[in-house]
Amino acid sequence: MIEMLRLRNNSRQGQRLITALVLFWLFCFFGWQGYNLYEKNCHYRETRFLFDTEVFIEAHGWGAKRAVGEAFATLQELHQKLNKFSPDSEIYLLNSKAGLEPVEVSALTFDLIEYSLYFSRITDGAFDPTVAPLVKLWGFGEDKPQKVPAVEDIRQALRLVGYQKVVLDKERRTVYLPEKGMSLDLGAIAKGYAVKQAVNILKNNNISSALVTAGGNIYALGRKENGEPWKIGIRDPLQQGGIIGYVQLENEVIDTSGDYERYFWEEGQRYSHIIDPRSGYPVQGLSSCSVLTDDPCAADALATAVMVLGAEKGLDLIEQQKIMGVLITSNGKIILSQKMQGRFQEWEEIVYYNQ
Repeated sequence: MIEMLRLRNNSRQGQRLITALVLFWLFCFFGWQGYNLYEKNCHYRETRFLFDTEVFIEAHGWGAKRAVGEAFATLQELHQKLNKFSPDSEIYLLNSKAGLEPVEVSALTFDLIEYSLYFSRITDGAFDPTVAPLVKLWGFGEDKPQKVPAVEDIRQALRLVGYQKVVLDKERRTVYLPEKGMSLDLGAIAKGYAVKQAVNILKNNNISSALVTAGGNIYALGRKENGEPWKIGIRDPLQQGGIIGYVQLENEVIDTSGDYERYFWEEGQRYSHIIDPRSGYPVQGLSSCSVLTDDPCAADALATAVMVLGAEKGLDLIEQQKIMGVLITSNGKIILSQKMQGRFQEWEEIVYYNQ
């Protein structure tokens, strides 16, 4: 009898041990699966090539992957609408109808063109989306050799430039370019507009920590997941791979416009892709301008405008708009706006790099 009781007790203990092991295994398995699910949904990064540059989004928070996917869907739609080289785009159709008839466009495209004309007005034409005929004449963005055009050709192209000529009809949501040969180039503001749309989508999905970059336009939403502000380096335009300093961002954007990536040489003179819409010639004097504000669109457009205006007038514009800027002249002089003097810090290890 005693032996039978011992056997029963041993059997029960064995069953308990097996049950405990099974429960432990299930806990480990489903706990690990839950951890993977949490990581997959709360921390997500993705890069796509849009707007002729790499667009990168890093997001942290529940539903991050879904939010980033939604943002990229809108950016893909924008890219298709704004690609001036694609016959299927709204900008291509608009340019092809110049001097013929108004063109109805989507709400996104109309909104961006409105933004563009606003920045044209406040910069007195230093930023001008109708600069496209000049950009084409100089060979930038075109599948042909880049060369200095004849003076008369520049004069002819200048006749087609002027943001005041663009006719908007908000009720019908139409845009009209009244002269044949006119065309829009939104490349100097499209990336900023794209970043703005992406950030709004992330916010609407309750994402409170993210980094969105499109070329030189970088927006930091909230802080990094470890609670620190985002640290963004500013490139030295005169030294490849060099950094002149950095700023820390939180719910802010920095955008850099420079003459160091797209340019050509002719007879010992360097000509960049940033064209002054008033003179018809590439800008001179500044090598780069970084603008810091809370609006990606403004940062994109104003960085270009400052490059056109030059150091003195460009700095005046920055101060008037109550934003921050770092200007670097063609001989390497660094000029900081008043507010930027308290934000700009000399180089150390950089976490993210502003192109």
